[in-house]
Amino acid sequence: MPPARRELHPDHPLPDVDEPIGAPFWEFCRRHELRLQRGRASGKLVFPPRPHYAGEFEWVKVSGRGRVLTFVVTRPPFLPAFAHQVPFVIAVVELEEGPRLVGNILECAVESVRSGMPVEVVFEDLTERVTLPQWRPRAGS
Repeated sequence: MPPARRELHPDHPLPDVDEPIGAPFWEFCRRHELRLQRGRASGKLVFPPRPHYAGEFEWVKVSGRGRVLTFVVTRPPFLPAFAHQVPFVIAVVELEEGPRLVGNILECAVESVRSGMPVEVVFEDLTERVTLPQWRPRAGS
């Protein structure tokens, strides 16, 4: 079950979900699907999204499973928009398919996060239009 939507601080930064190159990524996230671009010729997954040149890329669903590559625990002082959340973990997650994404580790004590920890994607609905891919420990790990 996705985390409940919370009241956002007026200064909370949000991604530009209308930016043409990244818009499909954000639309898939809004539908709670993790999809990345794959080169039609190479088969290689890419992130962040790149412009399409003559159909060079296609959007494909990925597993949403990966491992924490590295992380940082945020502590006060911090931006006012995030002050109520500290401490929290921002992690670089390497997907099983290879690409790396950044997000918060949810549903886990800050002290329990470690490099190499298996995680899975969970979607956090921030607004009606903005949903972020975040991470939680993988069940059974």
